Amino acid sequence: MFEVQKDSHEPLNFIAGDFPIVRSAEKIKTGAVIRERAPVVMGVTGIEEAATDTIANIYGIAAAVPSVDKVVIYLTGEFFGSALTLPDGVTVDAIKPILRKLSIFLR
Repeated sequence: MFEVQKDSHEPLNFIAGDFPIVRSAEKIKTGAVIRERAPVVMGVTGIEEAATDTIANIYGIAAAVPSVDKVVIYLTGEFFGSALTLPDGVTVDAIKPILRKLSIFLR
C-alpha cells in the first residue's frame, strides 16, 4: 500500500535582534568557496571566505549560499554567534570585537 513519509525541519535562528540590517550583493573571487553564515573578506578581485590569517579584515557575513558569481553579504545587524560558520581555530569570542567595529553584533 502507501507509506506515509515523515520529514522534519529544524529552523536555525540566525538573526538575533532588531538592529538595522544592511545587505549588499558582491562579486565572488574566482575559485573561492563561500559557506552560508561565514565571515568574508573583500579582496582585489572579489569576496572570499575569511581565514585564520585574514580574520582582522572582515568585510561582513555571507547571508546565504552564494549564486554562481555573487553572494549577499550582511554588512550590519545582530546575529547569534553560535550560528556562524567560522574558520578553523577561530572562536566567537575572538571575532566579536572585530565584527562590532562593523556594527555587526553577536549574541
